[in-house]
Amino acid sequence: MVRNRIVQMICWAIVNELYQLYHCGMREQIERAIRGMRRERGALPSVRDLGRELGASPQTVHKVLRSLAQEGLVYALPQKGFFWGGDGTGDMVARIEPLEERLRNRLLADLRHGVYHPWKELPARKALAQIYGAGERRIGRLLGGLAEQGILERRGRGYFLAPPPRIAPSTSVLVVVRCDARGELLLETDREIDFLKSIRRELAEQGLGSVRLGWCEESGRFLDSTGCEIDPAQVPGALLGVLVSTWLVLAPQGLLHRLVRLKLPLSVWWEHPAEEFPHLRPRSGLAGFNLSFGESAGMAVGRHLASQGLLDVAFVSPYHANDWSRLRLKGLREALEAHGGRVTELVEMRHYSPWHLQEIGGGEAGMRRLLDGTLAGFLEDPQLRALSTWVMVNDLAAVEMNGLLRGHPDLSPRLIGFDNSSDSERLGLDSFEFHTDGMVRQMLHHIAHPGAALFSDEPIREMIGRLVLRTTRLT
Repeated sequence: MVRNRIVQMICWAIVNELYQLYHCGMREQIERAIRGMRRERGALPSVRDLGRELGASPQTVHKVLRSLAQEGLVYALPQKGFFWGGDGTGDMVARIEPLEERLRNRLLADLRHGVYHPWKELPARKALAQIYGAGERRIGRLLGGLAEQGILERRGRGYFLAPPPRIAPSTSVLVVVRCDARGELLLETDREIDFLKSIRRELAEQGLGSVRLGWCEESGRFLDSTGCEIDPAQVPGALLGVLVSTWLVLAPQGLLHRLVRLKLPLSVWWEHPAEEFPHLRPRSGLAGFNLSFGESAGMAVGRHLASQGLLDVAFVSPYHANDWSRLRLKGLREALEAHGGRVTELVEMRHYSPWHLQEIGGGEAGMRRLLDGTLAGFLEDPQLRALSTWVMVNDLAAVEMNGLLRGHPDLSPRLIGFDNSSDSERLGLDSFEFHTDGMVRQMLHHIAHPGAALFSDEPIREMIGRLVLRTTRLT
């Protein structure tokens, strides 16, 4: 009897030792995996998701995270999970806002970024309450407070953005876009064409005229449609302000400094890094409006994919040596990682843009040859081939990849682009559409009302957009 108990105790000791060895090894494996995911900030996947991914129990994962929290690598927030960084106390103080302030900031951001038409009544309180997840009374107090500050105006039961001063009849807007040495406008992309079409529609709706000037960057001159040089200060008639496009302008700061001298309200379509926007004195009448530079487009695509349960995706960019490609990737990654997703990058850092490829390749044909070569190289990557959703950096890359996939019948990924071009419509590809009409309305609202409180604290406003879905399969 005693002998049996001794044997049993020895067996239990051996089993316990083996279990401890296994458990320690498992914890080390989990810790290595979590450390490998490290980034500066943001949420980790949930404990359950980490357990499923790493093949461990939630209890074991939780112990590892607690151990890492003691090192300061991560920190925990009650009922929110684990986050990268220190204990987050200081960050949380900054992040925790009273509900009233959070609602106010959200509504103001939407007003600035073109979510609502600046000339039309805002949605009713009931609709706004549903949009912002708040009670109608709270929304009513918020709207009333913004009206008291002069940001909104109440008319009857409805609220509008505070209207600009009355505009005199026969007033025009000066519109400045790129041109060649002969004064012919350079409209080389769908977006530039859409910009001018939208301006024409909105000016007609507001009863305003327009004067178009070309900016020839090569000569540094303003030209009319006949190629004659013209001084913007000598344009006849009453001018309300200036709308200027910096799309594909290589040195936009010089252009803007010349236009600021007119001492007219100036709304700028700014398609360059935000930090390069001219810093002029307050109340200079200058405001920037960003359509496709920024993280919001990538975040919108990422949120949609997460809502569909598509958490592991590829981001493909054959020209990643620029800010707009990196910002789209950043937004996509942040949106997906917030839901425990992951983005696999396949990017080419030597090239800046399609125009850079065109310069290297000696023309359109050379550009497409270089582009197809880069994309064909990506297609050989097993990481890409294993994923069913590929977010392409723009529609051109999506269209070219779509053509290459015809030679790979074993691959049928879902392609998502940016630009919502005529090619994405023709081929039935999903694509993010930048809200050109919304941007033009905001630009016009600014030059009509440059002193509005809505434009007082942000040099550049990133406009909203939407994902246009044309595919229904979720592969």
